[in-house]
Amino acid sequence: MSQGIGGAPRAQVAITAVLIVAGVLILFVPAGDEGPVLVRVSEGHGLSAVDGVGAALLAIGGTWLEVLVVRRLPHLALPPRALFGLGLLAGLGVGLLIASVFSGFFWWWAVGATALGVAILVLVPLTARR
Repeated sequence: MSQGIGGAPRAQVAITAVLIVAGVLILFVPAGDEGPVLVRVSEGHGLSAVDGVGAALLAIGGTWLEVLVVRRLPHLALPPRALFGLGLLAGLGVGLLIASVFSGFFWWWAVGATALGVAILVLVPLTARR
């Protein structure tokens, strides 16, 4: 793996974790403290400037982490069925997270976040290993 920005895989995973946690914490700011909604997504969902900053940090950290995981897949020594299952679980989680914004059943985000979280908890420690 290249030693580009951030150095070793462990350091890069730590940087992405900081970006993701910062983005999530910013998204947890109460709606009353965020300011006006700039973009209405659906009933009960909209993006303010504060949400935009949190979403940007989350997108940058998440994308960087995804690139790290994909680049390290050959070194993880997972069987094809496990990789398929983890990919399916992560894809289902992301799909449910996105669908929860546009559906009437708000709590689908929790199911999606749990599915994605399980896949992340398996792949990220393996990726950070040397």
